[in-house]
Amino acid sequence: MATIGLSKPYYAKYAANGSTVTYSGGAVIGKAVELSMELENADTNVLYADNGAAESASVFAGGTLTLTTDDLLPDPMMGILGVKKETITDNTIKTEGASWLIFDDDQNTPYVGFGGVIKKQQNNVTKWVALVYPKIQFQNTGDAASTQGETIEWQTPELSATIMRDDTAKHAWRYISTPLDSEAEAEAAVKKLLNITGEAA
Repeated sequence: MATIGLSKPYYAKYAANGSTVTYSGGAVIGKAVELSMELENADTNVLYADNGAAESASVFAGGTLTLTTDDLLPDPMMGILGVKKETITDNTIKTEGASWLIFDDDQNTPYVGFGGVIKKQQNNVTKWVALVYPKIQFQNTGDAASTQGETIEWQTPELSATIMRDDTAKHAWRYISTPLDSEAEAEAAVKKLLNITGEAA
């Protein structure tokens, strides 16, 4: 099936007690623009017998997830990057809730689960696929901005994350649903796996 869209990028904080994995505090990161995943190369381990290759094994060696969203707001930034918020105390600033997001020695970037919905089409039929990476860790974002000219150049934040195997007995690193009939069903599957309740932001 051809991919024609992307939506609903969710995260939830990851915790493991032995081989039991749980998620909490989940929410939408923003509105999805683009998603890509690149696997690290793993050498295939080949057993040679009778002068030829008899068995082979290939294991997951990690990967990188890259996500572009329309914006990265304070609450998801605190959730996925582990930064803290501090009120700006200046009487000349009247904006309600004005705060600094602080990147310092206290920053503790958490492991999170991440999921989204991929829109597909085949034979003129639209389907939706739920995609979840059960354990990733986002990296700090860079800063880039261009001045506004005669026309608006849309500038969107890009997030990178390291993909890892989770701590379950079989060490899952990716879940992909079969094609579903609606975006709502695919979103529900993502939210169920990541233990997210309530409506999307």
